[in-house]
Amino acid sequence: MSTASLAAVPIFRTSAPTKFPDVMRWLAVLAFLGSCALTPDPGLRLDPSPPGGSAIHIFRARDGTQLAAIQWKATTPEVRGVVVLMHGLKDHTRNYVEVSQRLAASGYDVHAFDLRGHGRSAGPRAAPTSWDLYTDDLGLFLTWVQQRNPGRPVFLFGHSMGGAIATLAALRHEPKLAGLVLSAPALAIDAPPMFLAMTQLLGLMVPRARVLDLANRDFSSDPLVSRSMDSDPLISQGPGPARTAIGLVDGMRMIWEHIDRLTLPVLALHGTHDSLTAPAGSRALVNAARSTDKTLRIYQGLHHNLLHEPGGKQVEDDIVAWLDARTGGPAVPPAPMYAGTLRGEPLGWTQAVELGAGVSQGIGFAGTTSLQLARPRPVGWHGGFTSQLVGDYKAVALRPVGVALRGGGAVLGVSAGGGFITGGYFALSYGAWGELPLGPVHLGFLAERLRRVTNTDDHGPLASDQLWTSVSIRVGNDRYYWPNARAGVGPVFSGGRVWRGDDPSWFATIGVQLYGAD
Repeated sequence: MSTASLAAVPIFRTSAPTKFPDVMRWLAVLAFLGSCALTPDPGLRLDPSPPGGSAIHIFRARDGTQLAAIQWKATTPEVRGVVVLMHGLKDHTRNYVEVSQRLAASGYDVHAFDLRGHGRSAGPRAAPTSWDLYTDDLGLFLTWVQQRNPGRPVFLFGHSMGGAIATLAALRHEPKLAGLVLSAPALAIDAPPMFLAMTQLLGLMVPRARVLDLANRDFSSDPLVSRSMDSDPLISQGPGPARTAIGLVDGMRMIWEHIDRLTLPVLALHGTHDSLTAPAGSRALVNAARSTDKTLRIYQGLHHNLLHEPGGKQVEDDIVAWLDARTGGPAVPPAPMYAGTLRGEPLGWTQAVELGAGVSQGIGFAGTTSLQLARPRPVGWHGGFTSQLVGDYKAVALRPVGVALRGGGAVLGVSAGGGFITGGYFALSYGAWGELPLGPVHLGFLAERLRRVTNTDDHGPLASDQLWTSVSIRVGNDRYYWPNARAGVGPVFSGGRVWRGDDPSWFATIGVQLYGAD
């Protein structure tokens, strides 16, 4: 066993870290999860029985954290190259023994380490204070490996979240790498764009909240794999902190901002049935990278843990053949680009939620809620829900029938439906809604008419028809996280006028808006 202390290597900056299958669940947890504690650091735990043919060692990260590393030496007379392997979330290097031994038997030295907070490495379980620490640690490890293998081609292999970390590291260390292999990389998520806005909100309010719940059964179609994960003491069980997801989607954003700098050979592998990371992200990366040597392999029916699926042997074969072709072996025929629909493809959604509270002229308190959904590509369905409380006047409306038009980031929709006003009177509702991203702000407007159709002979002051108009300004840019997916969250200032019959009143509110589009 050896100990190495490594110098720092600058890496792209991200903020802090995946998949929340039920996006609306987020709103429910915000109220009570702010004080959740993180799982304590169990410290470094060395493997008492390393896998056959391997050697373990320790290196210290820049901040002193001890990370458990492992190496398999090539078992062939000549070493073809070196593979640095990066595992994913709820994962560790012990899960890569078979593929590492296969690579060693094919002539490759394999180096891997458990991410901080994972496996046998030290650190709070799956909860880095900043996602930068992951990319920094890999950058240090790459430097350490390359210094000990002068003249040998070094390939970087990352799975899932490790694929995102590996891609960021490759963008920083590209001249020193011979290629990048990505297995089910976390480059995009098959989730509504509102997921991204809620991620931003969680990062601002409760980054330590334990809401990151990934079911072990979703990792593989093989029930033995999920049962093994259930009983694995090196895997963090139960929900993880929100900041893990926050850092991951922020890392995705950094990748897509710099993807045009990726020029080294790339092999991207993904299964069509992956529900944790979107295979559409792998195809988008292969299309967007500037590399002239890039390959996409899509495996029909395979789930997230490609190497532990029933078809995992074929995945291993494809990886070894691709590496061999770039280290003097026989060429591999190019794979045609997969033309079918993949999970994570943009669906054309535009989603906006706005909550506000303020005052109204001569009446007092004013409160508003607005939920707008549209799917224009560039023309398509639009629907909305609104509620208003202005003094003693209350109104709620659902407008499920409508049409929207989107272009250049702007969206305009009209819709109709029904609702209720104070006293339980049913009313027809129709209105218009629009959003326009404009530099550092987001402009919006809403106009809605409620026309009473029951008890029309009642002319009390609270039974009047209503016309509501407002304009809003949300502070903060939308962020692009992966191709065609953007989101924003920030304070919103609204003002407008409401007519109850012939009685107009001005109102002003301040609140928060969440916006997402793909």
